[in-house]
Amino acid sequence: MQGYDAGQLLGAGLSAVKGGLGKRAELVKAMEAAKIDSLLAPFTLSKAHNPVQDIYLRQVAGKENKYLSVAVKGRADPANGCKI
Repeated sequence: MQGYDAGQLLGAGLSAVKGGLGKRAELVKAMEAAKIDSLLAPFTLSKAHNPVQDIYLRQVAGKENKYLSVAVKGRADPANGCKI
């Protein structure tokens, strides 16, 4: 799944620069602005280029994995000390 998400992210960037790999700054900017439709749930990127996504509360009972609620909405890495 991570490869699928990475492919979507790269595809969003390449579409924005019409395949121009020499336009690195524009490619990165487009990837930073992309909303990725992941198999688990849509996400965007944080300042540190990590996924910003919801954290779900689930309960395993027997053989069932039940969704209960969203525990944290739009959780992002604060990027403390990140130089990006």
